Amino acid sequence: MSGMDGRLMAATAALMLGLAGCSTPPPALGASTAEVTIDGRDTGGPHTVQCTQVRWNWIIETPDDSESGFTASVNTGQEVTPASVTFRDLGGFSGTFWDAKPAEAEGQVDDGNFVISGTAAGAFTDKPLERVTVPFKIEANC
Repeated sequence: MSGMDGRLMAATAALMLGLAGCSTPPPALGASTAEVTIDGRDTGGPHTVQCTQVRWNWIIETPDDSESGFTASVNTGQEVTPASVTFRDLGGFSGTFWDAKPAEAEGQVDDGNFVISGTAAGAFTDKPLERVTVPFKIEANC
């Protein structure tokens, strides 16, 4: 292989790695965990979470390979505003909060520590047909 071919292959590999790196935003630095309560009950934390920031929006979520967990989206512009929270069999509860009535939520962030609280609509695993609205609180360090 000539020097030109080697340089071309190295440049192509670097470009492909660069493109692969652009496909998903990098997670925030450090080990991140969250404590979650649903309907006043602890959900067995701390839960390992991944925190990703895209402009003013933060996504805080349990790893994809978890059968149970949550995903929270928080806007951190002029005000800290939870946009959505989805619980997947976390503490026996599956449900959602979306930035719309009747559910409400509020958020705070201080030096990478998020507190999101509000109400979510859904059902508990032991009574899947009984729709409930329950309070929740997520405390995550990102």
